[in-house]
Amino acid sequence: MTDSISAIDFVMKNGIPCRVQPCVEPNTRHTAEFLKKQIEIGFQHMSARSRISRFATAMDHLTEQQLDYLTDLDGKDRVAWCATVTPDGEEQGIGIARYINLPDEADMAEFAITVVDDYQGQGVGYQLLRKLIQSASQNGFKILRGYILMTNTPMLALCKRFESRRSMVDGPFVIVDILVE
Repeated sequence: MTDSISAIDFVMKNGIPCRVQPCVEPNTRHTAEFLKKQIEIGFQHMSARSRISRFATAMDHLTEQQLDYLTDLDGKDRVAWCATVTPDGEEQGIGIARYINLPDEADMAEFAITVVDDYQGQGVGYQLLRKLIQSASQNGFKILRGYILMTNTPMLALCKRFESRRSMVDGPFVIVDILVE
């Protein structure tokens, strides 16, 4: 098993242990249905500001169609990594990083990261993005592209840590490319 498909454990800046693992894993309880439930719970722990930063709107719930889209993973062209903590021994999702291959762009995938409010700024996004880049590399992608609101300065700063390039502005979004090695 290569590092890009292996779970990692780390300690967040606040001292709480965290695990980053593939969101859907065969022969485990991490099914698409389990992931949907974790996303719904995590979404409820996001402030309106965080929802706007991630989804560009202050919606109050995700539709079944959106949940299906977010959990439609194949391990190559559609990949997701989840961050979890286990307070009281019960696994709780606190973040997700996902990419999807862009149509007509064989070597490029669009990525997005979400971390629930209570765990932002703790190193979760960094670890999620690191694993996402490793998966993209293993799967033959050259570029991860993110559409990030100009006001989402923490996400822009995170991308800069991975030597991203800002390719252009598209309305309220900055298009950020991370070269995959």
